[in-house]
Amino acid sequence: MNSYAINHPRLIILIVFLLTIISACFLRNGLKLDVSPLVFVGHDNQARTDFEMARKYFGPDEFLVAAVVCDDVFTTANIARLRTLHQKIEKLPGIAEVLSLANVQYARSLDGTVEAKELLPANPTDPQTLEIIRRSALGDRLFAGNLISKDSRTTSLNILLKDELTTEKRIELTGKIYDLVKDSGFNQSFFAGGPFNQMRATEAINSDLKIFLPLTILLVAALLWLCFRSVVAVILPLITIAIGLVWMLGLMGCFDAHFTVLALMLPTLMLAIGCSYMIHVINQIGIVAQIDEEAHDKKYVLTEGLKFISLPVIVSALTIIAGFLSLAFTGIPAIRTTSIFAAFGAFFTMALSLTFVPAVLMLLDRKHLEFKIGLGGKMVHLLESTGNWATSNQKLLYILTALIVIISLFGIRRITIDIDYFHFFKPEAETSIGLREINRSLSGAVTFDVILEGDKNGAVTRPDLLRRINEFQVFAESSRHDNGQGIDLTLSVVDFIKHLNRAFHDNDQHHYAIPDDQSIIDELLSDQGPMKAFLTSDRRIARILVRSNLSESHAMGSVIQSIEKRAKELFPECKVSVTGTFVLLNRTSDQIAGDQLKSVTIALITIYFMLSMLFQSLRVGLTALIPNLIPVLFFFGFMGWWGINLNLTTSLVASVVLGLAVDNSVQFIFRFRRVRNYSDSLRESIIKSMRLSGRPIIYANLALATAFAIFALSNFGPIGSFGLLSAVTILGCLIEDLVLLPARLTSAVFRTK
Repeated sequence: MNSYAINHPRLIILIVFLLTIISACFLRNGLKLDVSPLVFVGHDNQARTDFEMARKYFGPDEFLVAAVVCDDVFTTANIARLRTLHQKIEKLPGIAEVLSLANVQYARSLDGTVEAKELLPANPTDPQTLEIIRRSALGDRLFAGNLISKDSRTTSLNILLKDELTTEKRIELTGKIYDLVKDSGFNQSFFAGGPFNQMRATEAINSDLKIFLPLTILLVAALLWLCFRSVVAVILPLITIAIGLVWMLGLMGCFDAHFTVLALMLPTLMLAIGCSYMIHVINQIGIVAQIDEEAHDKKYVLTEGLKFISLPVIVSALTIIAGFLSLAFTGIPAIRTTSIFAAFGAFFTMALSLTFVPAVLMLLDRKHLEFKIGLGGKMVHLLESTGNWATSNQKLLYILTALIVIISLFGIRRITIDIDYFHFFKPEAETSIGLREINRSLSGAVTFDVILEGDKNGAVTRPDLLRRINEFQVFAESSRHDNGQGIDLTLSVVDFIKHLNRAFHDNDQHHYAIPDDQSIIDELLSDQGPMKAFLTSDRRIARILVRSNLSESHAMGSVIQSIEKRAKELFPECKVSVTGTFVLLNRTSDQIAGDQLKSVTIALITIYFMLSMLFQSLRVGLTALIPNLIPVLFFFGFMGWWGINLNLTTSLVASVVLGLAVDNSVQFIFRFRRVRNYSDSLRESIIKSMRLSGRPIIYANLALATAFAIFALSNFGPIGSFGLLSAVTILGCLIEDLVLLPARLTSAVFRTK
């Protein structure tokens, strides 16, 4: 294919141009953003089935919480502000329901009859009336902690958007609600919930892309210039990488793949990977042009350069692809999709570097092949010294390596797994601040459901079962720790029944209880009204809403297990399911450990066999793999010792970095074996290989590490952690390849040519 590109450069360029136009056509409407937490949740499991069933009967579990703060909610002016705000939000197209103090019903006994009227009268001005309203709201668990804070300074509007809205419409509608709340005249306002997180996540993705792409392009261009001091060696790789990126994104558009938070990393990652390929290809062409006696012929330079470098570049690309595809076996959709398209992107860039690049160079003057490859200078001298030292100190290096492995293994045992979707954002982000404030002043913004499914109509409204629901709610709310962490509030049909029963008995607090008589219960439930969110019309399925201030999966996991166990004990006659978006995310965290082991194992085995086939030796394959395996072990150990959680992004590091870093070993060993054929000295072969390949290896790894480090600027904390950890691990692999690999090459397997 290389010779074809050199012999038919115009045809290759035309084909590339046409494919790029076709790919761009799939991007004419852009890629669909999907920032829902459900992109991290698999479909083929019982937990997802339970979740969809709950949504079918009770609607979406995610709602937007808009909390407004003032000196005292129960004043004439603030009640008017709240009512006006409520009405404005309610009129917006796409709103399914708004629940606030402005529209909640309060059942009262007046003159022997029970009336359910709005808690807030039309225009209350009398201080005594306002005080009655305050006591009524704060004295009923339907409102206290749910819609009004204990100090009466914070009240919330719980807003449910229509389920059929597209992502774009949801974000647009959330923005309108945000503006209305900010302009409502209250002292402060805070937001939490899925719709708000998704709006801010979309903005953050666009903001990150505006930073990542230009900055990566600048840094890659700078590295290419430092490496080759050639305008062609800067512009041509950037154009090539851009084409590969368009192809990859076009493929995503063709398959209607959504752009998720994880896909945010793809453009920058492709720039770095492409830069790595280009550095090796251009460096080898430059070597041939500089030191080969027949290098006066342009076609000869390109042919000989590609003849040597094509195989190691292809194998390097295959190891990168193997690293990405090892993640495709995960049950987490966002990781699976991102890894598959990343693998395609790596393939496209590799193919272009070996076809499009030589085709373009073939059409340029011979002088444009004169790249500064730096076969002398301080860096090369340092590399030669490093190779010399490494080959003379094998035992010391092996001892240090063994110590690193032992320390890392002990650290791995300390790793904890955690998914915290709410804390995808940094602590100073508006989403994080809103979550903290709402958790502090009201009930927790993290919600999930306990669903009780009976075997016949009316099964869940029997007096004995309702009392057990009440017992369950008491149990759940008593699980809070001394620091206030845990479940803040539970709501169920029981709370409505007790509320109505009290009203039927002249507001006597002693009758805030579940009636013994089934007929009374049936009468209380005759007007379902707001109870439809907690009870199906046939009274066969009941929902218990749980509001928690916990969002970390490891903390939430123990609470969910405790609740699920107690619910199954209390309701043996019902099918019990604990479900909700954050329950599904918690289940996902249970997958991460197994998926991590599976993906790393697949990557290791695949890459090892690729290397062994390339070098036609199992021992050489192992020699190439070990220097890159040590930093990956160190990465896991570092996470354990420093208390860094294994989450959705950090779980990607090992497989991705392993595939990327093996490129160093492939390039170096391939060069070493070539040089060894012409030298009787093992040490001299290693030093010469360091001189010819060390510099491009350093620049290629700097490009990768720099690109990963740029992720630290992300608005998403986990993306930043992924970037920094990957950058450090890449640099660790570089050091190992420049120090441990030369030492390994002095082993007996390499002593013969």
